Amino acid sequence: MRKARKPALATKSRKVPSAFFAHCTECADKSTLFLNNMRRNALRLLRLRAKDSMQYSKENYEFGPVAIIRGPHRGRIGRLDDTTHIGRTEKGVIIFAPFAISSNRYNIHLESLQQPNTQQLLDRYHALYESLSPYFTEKKVTEERRVERLEELIYIQDILNDRMFTSRFTHSPQGAKIFLSHSSRDKDFVKGLAVDLANLNHQPWLDDWEILAGESIPDKVSKGIEEADFVLVVLSENAIQSQWVKIEWQTKFWLEVSTTNTIVIPILIESCEIPALLKTKKYINFQNNYSEGLSELAYSIGKLMEKQHTISK
Repeated sequence: MRKARKPALATKSRKVPSAFFAHCTECADKSTLFLNNMRRNALRLLRLRAKDSMQYSKENYEFGPVAIIRGPHRGRIGRLDDTTHIGRTEKGVIIFAPFAISSNRYNIHLESLQQPNTQQLLDRYHALYESLSPYFTEKKVTEERRVERLEELIYIQDILNDRMFTSRFTHSPQGAKIFLSHSSRDKDFVKGLAVDLANLNHQPWLDDWEILAGESIPDKVSKGIEEADFVLVVLSENAIQSQWVKIEWQTKFWLEVSTTNTIVIPILIESCEIPALLKTKKYINFQNNYSEGLSELAYSIGKLMEKQHTISK
């Protein structure tokens, strides 16, 4: 005989209190507000860092590599190791050597320091190299001065190697994606600029870094342009004569026109005929002062990012 099935037990539906939904909604609102605040603070940090932190002050400085921009040590690259008070004046304790190599310390006004960019590092590196080589100079220097210059040279080389590695193999999630459209003949300038942009927490796209052996160059370049927040057009006589550069920036220019986003930024590194389509745009001038050009570029990118974020809200 078959056994009669037991009637299924009726299950009572559990009613979720309305207070629970209210709590979830409140949590979601708080989470959204938190994320928006994080984004806003990140944009503000990028903008402030770009504009202000290159020039140090008593309220705004970072320990680590610094460039001396005035005084008897102008042009040198050192390490801000500490601060000290001499009378009522706060000064930075600077060491012109890698960590634990030299005991020589110099007290320099914080206002005479700034965060070094790649061009400053390279200029000082070449100056030190020439001063140490008998093939470039006949001036005799004391053994003590020679050792000091060699220590500074090694320190600069360490900074450049570290920045190059970091900019090539790490990407900040907060900064802008920046495609660098340039002639291959201007590669030295562009690599330095890419390193500086990465040091400012942006994500520069450079063909040497992004295209691997065997990959399709047109496909990778097209993807890089498509995903970029900004396209920097590095203008020089070499770039004007390059059809490839023209194709790159014009692709993004017409996308900018159709979407009303300001994303193409001309970078002038030498006197040349600016293309007609770019003449209406304000360009960043790197011809005379690299540091000023970099500061203006970084500040503009930060402001434009903030503007785009406000529009998208």
